[in-house]
Amino acid sequence: MKIKKSYAIYFIITVAILAVSYFIYVNNNVKVYQFEGNTLNYAQQRGKATYEMSLKEENESYKIYRLKYDSRPFMNFSTKIYGLFYMPKNKENEDIPAVIFLPGGGGSKESRAIIAEFIAKEGYAAFIIDQRGIGETGGYYLSLEEDYKVSAKGNEPTQHLAVFDVLRAYDVLSKIEGIDKNNILVSGESMGGRSAIIAASIDQRIKGVIGISTSGLHVKDENQPYTPYLISIDPDHYASKISPRYLIMIHSNNDTLITPKSAGVTYNLANEPKKMFLINECNHGYCKEMGDTFKEAMKIIFEN
Repeated sequence: MKIKKSYAIYFIITVAILAVSYFIYVNNNVKVYQFEGNTLNYAQQRGKATYEMSLKEENESYKIYRLKYDSRPFMNFSTKIYGLFYMPKNKENEDIPAVIFLPGGGGSKESRAIIAEFIAKEGYAAFIIDQRGIGETGGYYLSLEEDYKVSAKGNEPTQHLAVFDVLRAYDVLSKIEGIDKNNILVSGESMGGRSAIIAASIDQRIKGVIGISTSGLHVKDENQPYTPYLISIDPDHYASKISPRYLIMIHSNNDTLITPKSAGVTYNLANEPKKMFLINECNHGYCKEMGDTFKEAMKIIFEN
């Protein structure tokens, strides 16, 4: 009987060691970046998220923190993403939803702070970042032609890395105390909206997307060497994969840079649930007249 017990204990210990070893092996050998055919993908197991956060200022409604985190390098150049994190006050005893916001091309976190302030005043946390090539983040962000050449050599291009930056922002927010990790949506305007759509299609844990003044690139599937790369950064290729989560698009009828018609093409490619808001105010990008609509969009996503 004692011998049988010894064998049982040995068996249990052996199984436990094998299980732990397998877990470590899998986590250490995950291929994080995957680009096959014309589709970009990043693994859900993206490694440890490292970040630094320090209080910048506060008012009666919210606290603002400087928040920076390590992202994937471009070639041999390390990358640290800089952002501002807004945390509403009087929410200490509950986990609250959060919004990752991506400014349009060339827009810094400071220039679009009005959006984060609005989100925080509505009782949600907001994290707005300087994307690659912008503001404190700086670094490399290549033209499409230059970026394609990087990709053609088998390297990770900056357009793909910009999507990883969004996913890593999600990883960081998921670790911050007081954030409901099951209720984090991503929003962006113009180019930022494109990254938001692709990121949410890749990671099903992201609660949903609010795209402002954005659309796909409408790339035609032509037999050209660069076509797979272009499709891989085209939100049209990913919009249907956001379902069963919400894709909400907010667009101005006066937008001549990205027309409502162009936004409609991407919207029609998405599956339900989805919603399009067209307004007559503003031109291109977020404006304060979109506030009530943006508020409704957040409520729809967070409550579904």
